[in-house]
Amino acid sequence: MIKGKCGTDCSACQFKDKFHCGGCHNQNGKIFWGECDIYQCAASKGFQHCGQCKELPCQNLTEFIANGHNPNRMANLLKWKDEDQ
Repeated sequence: MIKGKCGTDCSACQFKDKFHCGGCHNQNGKIFWGECDIYQCAASKGFQHCGQCKELPCQNLTEFIANGHNPNRMANLLKWKDEDQ
């Protein structure tokens, strides 16, 4: 599994092959649709993903998830948070 900072399982993402996207980690937050603010925020705090942030879920992440293609992001982040402990 490739864990995206926002909770996307990049290895299962529908855009991985379609847009030759290597995921935010491999592309330093510059993915097929542009630069990701969620990636930049998590990376600036030294987090592997937003599940490691004490502010989970912040307003930016909540809006990002609501407008995205992957409704499982929050569940993934909570699962990954538990795995990290």
